[in-house]
Amino acid sequence: MDNIIDMNKQKTYRNVPYTYHEWTTFDGKLATGYHCEDVKLLDGLNTVSFGSKTITEMQDKIDNYIDNRKENLEWQAQYDKAEAEYYEKYGTVGEF
Repeated sequence: MDNIIDMNKQKTYRNVPYTYHEWTTFDGKLATGYHCEDVKLLDGLNTVSFGSKTITEMQDKIDNYIDNRKENLEWQAQYDKAEAEYYEKYGTVGEF
């Protein structure tokens, strides 16, 4: 029983909480994945949550958000500026 892990509990990596999920797909197959929606980690970014297929991939994504925070915020600011310039020039006519 020592090898059995309760995957449905919340996990933490580098003080960032995330959860493991299982669900059944439209064709009846079992699917699994991880999900994170940590507000502090994603503060200042347009991303409110993200997922991964494996625990390693989730940890890599968390590492990126933490280790590259300055660069991620700079990219977000650049995106926000470009978006504002686009809407100033073209507006939203026909977009929605």
